[in-house]
Amino acid sequence: MLLKLKERGLGTPKLVITVLLFLSALLSLIPVVTGEGDAFSYIYCFITALFVLLPPVLTLLLRWEMHFGFYLVFSLYTMGPLLGAVYKLYYVTSWWDILLHALAGFLFAVVGAHLATALNKGREPSYALAIVFGLLVSLGVAALWEFFEYGADIVLGSDMQTDTVIHSFVTKLGGVNGGVVRYEGIADTLVNGQSLGQGGYIDIGLIDTMSDMLYEAIGAIGYAVYALFDRGRHPLIKHLKR
Repeated sequence: MLLKLKERGLGTPKLVITVLLFLSALLSLIPVVTGEGDAFSYIYCFITALFVLLPPVLTLLLRWEMHFGFYLVFSLYTMGPLLGAVYKLYYVTSWWDILLHALAGFLFAVVGAHLATALNKGREPSYALAIVFGLLVSLGVAALWEFFEYGADIVLGSDMQTDTVIHSFVTKLGGVNGGVVRYEGIADTLVNGQSLGQGGYIDIGLIDTMSDMLYEAIGAIGYAVYALFDRGRHPLIKHLKR
């Protein structure tokens, strides 16, 4: 069994990584339960357990042999959202969310570029076509993730599209004949006459969403630059014969 998996690009070290991370995601339910976690934390643990299986599933389904370093980083990335939300790394660091989105942009651009070859029945497309396809796949994944965040906020009452305190904004509401009104120097926001005490106006998710997609685009462009200079000399994914 292990020999067959190795022949299909999933050797023992990679399998061990996946099993350990899968168990870690499930065992994360223990602190969630003992710490009186909310329903969203339970969902995060189960979704992460499934997400951890993405690298091996892609490996076996598409007959890819991922470079060990790439497989390791990809697998560790799948645990990132759980570490951010359940273990609060989103809140105790200022860079965890940025790192995950930039890394996602790079990783899914790699996957997308090689997916172009898989969809082309093993025939290598031009570098330009593969890179463009990788960029589009990466940006598509970024958009789907933001759809998920929006849906979770609406259905589950979470705040995945994190609010941002701002001190100025421009709006057409209250403007004349389509003109805009600019509000600056905002020091407080009142809701039903009560101050929110945030020291400014609250943007409910737009800035967070667009920032996330921008970081993912930067990560995807990073892969494009790498691919253009490397020209396949150090492939992160190899296509095995079917």
